[in-house]
Amino acid sequence: MNLLSKVGARLSARRKSPKNPMSYETWRSAALVAVLAWAGVGADSLSSANYGPEEAYKALHLSGHEPLVLWLALITALTVVVISLAYVQVIALFPSGGGGYQAATRLVHPLAGLVSGSALVVDYALTIAISVAAASDALLSLAPPDWLQYKPFALAGGLALLLTLNLRGIRESISVLAPIFFGFLITHVVLIGFGIAAKGDELVSAVVEAERQAIEVTTETGLWSLIAIIAGAYAAGAGTYTGIEALSNNAHALKPPRAKTGARAMALIALSLAVIAGGIMLLYTVWLPEIEPGKTLNAIVFESTLEQLFPDQELARQIVLTVAMTFAAALLLVAASSGFLGGPAVLASMAYDKWAPHSFAHLSSKLVAQNGVLAMGVAAGILLTVTGGLVHSLVVLYSINVFLTFSLSLTGLVRHGIAHRGETKGWRIRLFIACLALCVAVSILITLFVAKFSQGAWAALLVAGMLAACGYWVRDHYRRFDNAMDRTFEDLLVRDPAAAVELPKNARMKRPVGIVTGPHGGAGLHALMHAQRLFRGGFDSVVIISAGEVDAECYGGHEALERLKQQVGERCAKIVAWSRDHGMPARVYTGFSTDAVETLEQLCLKARADHPNVVFVATRPMTRPHGWASTLLHGGTALSLQRRLHAHDAPLIVLPMRVDLGPDQFFRRGPSPAIAETTSQKGRDHGSIETHEGSG
Repeated sequence: MNLLSKVGARLSARRKSPKNPMSYETWRSAALVAVLAWAGVGADSLSSANYGPEEAYKALHLSGHEPLVLWLALITALTVVVISLAYVQVIALFPSGGGGYQAATRLVHPLAGLVSGSALVVDYALTIAISVAAASDALLSLAPPDWLQYKPFALAGGLALLLTLNLRGIRESISVLAPIFFGFLITHVVLIGFGIAAKGDELVSAVVEAERQAIEVTTETGLWSLIAIIAGAYAAGAGTYTGIEALSNNAHALKPPRAKTGARAMALIALSLAVIAGGIMLLYTVWLPEIEPGKTLNAIVFESTLEQLFPDQELARQIVLTVAMTFAAALLLVAASSGFLGGPAVLASMAYDKWAPHSFAHLSSKLVAQNGVLAMGVAAGILLTVTGGLVHSLVVLYSINVFLTFSLSLTGLVRHGIAHRGETKGWRIRLFIACLALCVAVSILITLFVAKFSQGAWAALLVAGMLAACGYWVRDHYRRFDNAMDRTFEDLLVRDPAAAVELPKNARMKRPVGIVTGPHGGAGLHALMHAQRLFRGGFDSVVIISAGEVDAECYGGHEALERLKQQVGERCAKIVAWSRDHGMPARVYTGFSTDAVETLEQLCLKARADHPNVVFVATRPMTRPHGWASTLLHGGTALSLQRRLHAHDAPLIVLPMRVDLGPDQFFRRGPSPAIAETTSQKGRDHGSIETHEGSG
């Protein structure tokens, strides 16, 4: 959940929320119109204009072909349009959000989704690092050159500030975002416009010079040499496009119909980014600035523009430049905040699909949320330390991972277009755009990897690959655990009709035991049997508490929810039947929410209100062979629920449950872990609680 989601939640809090949090009206009241989405997510994409165009120009400067930046300005604007049009299709296919992760998972392969999700997690850490570094550069551009030695302190201070605010639970609102976003947009559009107008007489000559140099390079060294020069600079400026996908990741917060609202918002984002990034490159074309240590190129050209416009008003020039650079730094820090929120959100979606430890899905838990923020902050700090806070180095790592995600999601889009060709009007143009965007993404990825291999491109892919390998191991572990739990449940359910106890029609529940069960019925039944042994048959009835968990990022629609309800109902019905056979009436409490712990807490408190004498029991799986994996991957739900219920003076006993997984199969040759079709299309911040009597 990034800034867009939080803005939507803030707006919805001002209205009356329907009582049913799963209802369509809840989504509609929490939604955003296109303009608010533009301001909420636009910071992510627009902030890249502070470093993307500059890196492209520096690449041309190193080769001595600065006038060719004119062609880059045109290509950059077109690239923004093409990628944006492709991601409009992604939003149309996944209006409930998920973006690149969902597209790669559902349209390519779940393993592609694993790689895409891993790259996204790295992306968000790099978002924090590069935004803090670029914000420091923007502010230090206002200071004397010798202040550059204090940049490490500026980096540490900026990261510490963001980390503190996010650990305290910062809540951005549209009243904060809009002034920063539109302040940056207005100041930069005005300065770009004045800068080009001030050199209006030289614009034609700049075009002629760009054409002359292109012809000269082609004549002397060949067309491929010209293509190589432009392609290298084009890939170096790939950071310009790194925030375009943000809207597709958070489409669930848009106002229905989300596809149309997303298309309008994407059009505004693409227009603003194309104007700012393309305009800055056009400004470089007419001014051809010289690189100065301690100053960003934007600050240099803006300062030159102001000197020509106000030659005798130094104070006015300094004020305007300070305002522009302050807005730039503020926008970059806002973009950095999205990294603290987006990284844990991606991990939550991956945890729901069992690519990450299940505890990451509990974002409503303060401890989990803070640990996620702290992990992203530490990762960003390591990146800043290793790279020295150099934007030039960070943008390589950033662009590699972003375009890896682009390539995977756009591959899925192309596959979908081919598979469904001819089914709707305009399919040819949509498929053409998807293919063109895929070619652009793959070409940039390959060019960056080859050209920047020695500058850390290999490290970017290595880190993402290692994270993906860890995710695959986690999925394999959970697969073996699920199989073991299913076998245990079936073994425990063995019934002897001859030994069944006949219950009175209106059997009372005087001394109930409350069993907490999640997706594995075996855990609940084991808790019931263990509790009866522990208390020597002291319980005469059963209260079954079960939660169906909904993914922490998106909402998959009515059919997915009904399917989930059916699974939970069948699981509870089997436990009810077992309880009845053993002479214990049962009552079932079920709930569906984005956070299992929070839902289970509500259900337990409701059950306790109905049955004051209830004693709750839950299990903590202890896998064999036991090790650090068992502690990391299991037991978090039971312990978190215990802490919450103890705060309400409600008893919950956590009992151990040994689960034999056998030897680790991760490195063993054989079929891949069973990968079920993902159901990660379920919404966040929505839940419902249902109660009904069990049979008996």
